[in-house]
Amino acid sequence: MIVRYAAVSFLFFFSLSGNCAAVSECRSSLSDSPYQISPKAIVSDACASYSTLDKLNTKVKPLVDDLTRSTDFFSHYRLNLFNKKCPFWNDENGMCGNIACAVETLDNEEDIPEVWRASELGKLEGPLAKHPPRRVQHERPERPLQGKLGEGVGESCVVEYDDECDERDYCVPEDESASSKGDYVSLLRNPERFTGYAGFGAAQVWDAIYRENCFQKSSFPHSASLGQSQTIHKGPAAQDLRQVLEAVGRQQALEQMRETQPNAPFVAQTGLEVEDECLEKRVFYRVISGMHASISTHLCWDFLNQTTGQWQPNVDCYRTRLHTHPERISNLYFNYALVTRAVAKLGPYLQGRDYTFCSGDMDQDAATRAKVLEVTEAAASVPQIFDESLMFKNGEGPSLKEDFRNRFRNVSRVMDCVGCDKCRLWGKLQTAGYGTALKVLFEFDNASEDIPVLKRTELVALFNTYARISSSIDAINKFRAMVDSEEALAAASAAAPEFPEFTPEGIPDRAKKPHHVVASPKTEPEEDPLDEYNEKAPRHEPTFMEDVELEVRRVIKAFKFVINRWLAFPRTFVNVVVIELVRFYQFFVGLPLIERNWSFERPILDEL
Repeated sequence: MIVRYAAVSFLFFFSLSGNCAAVSECRSSLSDSPYQISPKAIVSDACASYSTLDKLNTKVKPLVDDLTRSTDFFSHYRLNLFNKKCPFWNDENGMCGNIACAVETLDNEEDIPEVWRASELGKLEGPLAKHPPRRVQHERPERPLQGKLGEGVGESCVVEYDDECDERDYCVPEDESASSKGDYVSLLRNPERFTGYAGFGAAQVWDAIYRENCFQKSSFPHSASLGQSQTIHKGPAAQDLRQVLEAVGRQQALEQMRETQPNAPFVAQTGLEVEDECLEKRVFYRVISGMHASISTHLCWDFLNQTTGQWQPNVDCYRTRLHTHPERISNLYFNYALVTRAVAKLGPYLQGRDYTFCSGDMDQDAATRAKVLEVTEAAASVPQIFDESLMFKNGEGPSLKEDFRNRFRNVSRVMDCVGCDKCRLWGKLQTAGYGTALKVLFEFDNASEDIPVLKRTELVALFNTYARISSSIDAINKFRAMVDSEEALAAASAAAPEFPEFTPEGIPDRAKKPHHVVASPKTEPEEDPLDEYNEKAPRHEPTFMEDVELEVRRVIKAFKFVINRWLAFPRTFVNVVVIELVRFYQFFVGLPLIERNWSFERPILDEL
């Protein structure tokens, strides 16, 4: 079911059938703000705090990174990348090479070396291998791809042997077309990072994902049978009209918001959302928003400076897209909890020998299985991280689940409209990964014997998506530390400005900062360099009391100087500590070091 945003009348035909499911018991522990980002705060709609997920990620990330980078099974992905057309609009408007796409990050891309331009950054790298026909698979079971991915690749770990589709899939299968079985692509050779793909083409894709797949309130008359009085509900037509007015109001508010923030990459909260939005709708929106947040995090973390050619974190990009929008970071953590629960739930199904990772290499099959089980066991170390049993439990559960499934399939179809090859690759992979996670959560019933079999592409998409979310969580924490260090440095500079040198009366000029003395060509007698310490020669012999008074004044001046230096020491010490901590963090994350505003110098003996 494709919902086209064109006219108000269309909204009458695509209203969602479904009442709200039960509210999670974890909601009772939420803070007043559902998007409050603090270590002890519970991620809304999940059952874990932010600190719990951060600690879990420190354990999971090394394992899932090793799994997706060191195994042939999970480092290659099969997809139909070039033979599908955008089903929603003319995809020429979204291609990177089209002038209307406005993908240039500078005023004129001619000033950028060709290798750093958006058209080059978006191209796939490494070898491509076509999916072999069944005859070749049977004739050459060990090398069905005939070495097209490289000599060191275990092809029995890469080739997809199961081409059957399941109606319980939450995404459009990559092998649905009989005319084109897709290509095998190396994910290591094509990392997800900044490509320069932006402008109208990218905005059109995200608008289609958010707008054309939005849920509407239920208008089914039998919803009153769920224990609510029939008399308190208005008729279906009245409900539909209310839904249309609410949708139009939200859309108008969003358009007004975009007039002041034209580059906002997300669909923002307008304040006109339905108050009694149910769990299923929130989960759908948060999955989409969290995926968007994860992708934005990767682009900001691995950002190309198209002037210098250096790949580096872009703190300004992070501030604009994520730091000032805690709800997006919250949705990212929610996705981490959801996918973690799916990976943990999938673990028991992958322990046995029913699923083979590498049919032609038993050693590699065993090694891959061991790495997979390490990830699933680590994901299962935190119980009750997300409770999927609360969803689709009311009287309209089956129809609501089907609508949920169809709308997520629409998202996977929209990814065919992305005009950048690498962006389309990772968009389709992560959409398939989230679809697989939803399939595991809602279709894997422990009490049922009819459990759907996951295809190779689904497993590869799921674990690579898990790795991507894990990297996003790690990058978010590093970005936060960068922002905190910048704010601390700014606060230190404001609180501890340059201290003026203390120059009490009577301190000789030579005791100040050493300077170069230029000899004077004049023959006039030079003044005593000790200034006020050397009194002019008295015209009469000083008395004993005058000598005592002179020495007492000198002692008092020296005592004042020492005391003032000690009083200034704490502020000076704090300034030194702050500067050194900032420099250590910048060195640790690989950022340029700021200059010190202090130094140690050996005193000159003549000045003592």
